[in-house]
Amino acid sequence: MDIDARIKRIMEKMEKLSEKDPEFPCGDFPPEWNKPLKEERVAKFEEKHGIKLPEDYRRFITTVTDGGSQPFYGLYGLFNQEKGFDPGRKFMYTVKKPLDLFKLSEEEYEELDDNYEELTHSGFIFLSDEGCGMYSILVVNTDDKDTYGTAWYYDLANDAGMFPLIHPSTHKTMDFLDWLEYYADKTLELDNDEYEFFGYGEIAGYLPGTEPE
Repeated sequence: MDIDARIKRIMEKMEKLSEKDPEFPCGDFPPEWNKPLKEERVAKFEEKHGIKLPEDYRRFITTVTDGGSQPFYGLYGLFNQEKGFDPGRKFMYTVKKPLDLFKLSEEEYEELDDNYEELTHSGFIFLSDEGCGMYSILVVNTDDKDTYGTAWYYDLANDAGMFPLIHPSTHKTMDFLDWLEYYADKTLELDNDEYEFFGYGEIAGYLPGTEPE
């Protein structure tokens, strides 16, 4: 399925969300969407940071919307990012070697402290804020082709780390449209009459076969 067909399918699911009223703990519901960006603005952003945005994400923000009131506390706009983060620097991790704070040695912790911004603020853009320091991010600058364009879970506030999102059905990494469709599917499953919700942390972790001993 091509990108435009995937986007159409996902946005049809988003329309169905307007019929629901889940007991979400955050964000405005039903989802409201901003206008898409002009190609020229996106091209200037890419030129400024020396990057090329993933094709599915780029197509989405130039044809559908540059942000909205969901998922969770909202979909970040390309020009409405958290301050102090630099997509122009290389992302320091790969899908086979994420940042697992529980697995760091004392030396690795010291390196993280000494190079904190370079190791934790580089090579990605924010997608969504779940609250309490938990975010979804999209890798846009890396030398690892398997890591480029993948959606990750970012949680340093709660001493977790940075992990790729692994689709529970395919057991593979997720691109931007995978990430957005997962939100739509999970939200459509929620019971309006019960206090139900989900978080992307549920599917964050290691690719099968790459878990450290």
